[in-house]
Amino acid sequence: MKKYGSPESTERHLRRSPNAQRAVEMYNRLRTEAGWTKSNAWHGIARLLLACEVWEGGSWRPFQDVVVYRERNDFKSGSRGPNAVLERAEHLTTYLAAGLNVSRAKLCSVIGQYWRDPDIAKFQPHNLVGHAFRSLIVTILETWGDSGITYEEEVGPHDEFPGYQFGTRSKRAKIDVIARRGDLTVALISARWRFRHDRVDVVEEALAYAPAAQRVNRNCKFYAVLGEFAPNRLEKVLTHCPPQPNPAISAAVHFAPQLITDGLGENGRLAALKSLEWLIDQTFNWR
Repeated sequence: MKKYGSPESTERHLRRSPNAQRAVEMYNRLRTEAGWTKSNAWHGIARLLLACEVWEGGSWRPFQDVVVYRERNDFKSGSRGPNAVLERAEHLTTYLAAGLNVSRAKLCSVIGQYWRDPDIAKFQPHNLVGHAFRSLIVTILETWGDSGITYEEEVGPHDEFPGYQFGTRSKRAKIDVIARRGDLTVALISARWRFRHDRVDVVEEALAYAPAAQRVNRNCKFYAVLGEFAPNRLEKVLTHCPPQPNPAISAAVHFAPQLITDGLGENGRLAALKSLEWLIDQTFNWR
């Protein structure tokens, strides 16, 4: 099994920021201690990146003693008690505690470990979480996926597909993750922890990059790998995935879709979300 940290892997990830590398190091330490398998690889993402606190005034502060799974302004409590968002947050928090095998009372002290790291705690999280999430996804795929696949992060589309035009993307645009078998590009991954608004840009990425990738390799896949919890945003991605006709996105993958379907009770319309374990298994089919 290929392990992250080999000389070849280190060389491929020279462009990874030190803060993202810190998340990877923390993940690997937790993985070694806990003995995770591909089925619970998501535990590390939950323990590191989910939190019950909010960033305010340059530091992390306690909030509502629940997982902050969406914008803080959505969590409200008044004379009639907590609103639906806060009620769902409590259910999600209880469900997550059971999934991580910790007590509800201890859950908030168990998650958010990345944000409590002394080297990370001083930084605004929005500038870090996307990079950390992307690098954790790569680490998970390297650890449990096909050892014949290599990964590169933040690749310029013009470097990967010279001669193609990407008029809808900025000049500084990057593809989050490129997966290769040998020299052949076999998958593109757009990793998004959250969407800051209702414009779901992974769809625009798929429409821009997937056609170029499939001209080079008709079997090349494009995946959206997400940490988003808002159902309306997730549904916008799923409308461009199978079983929809002629989908631009091969699949929408959530780091722990059971947190959506069971933790928040959002099943039905979001049932097509795939898991990290599913994506790990897919790597053996990439050609």
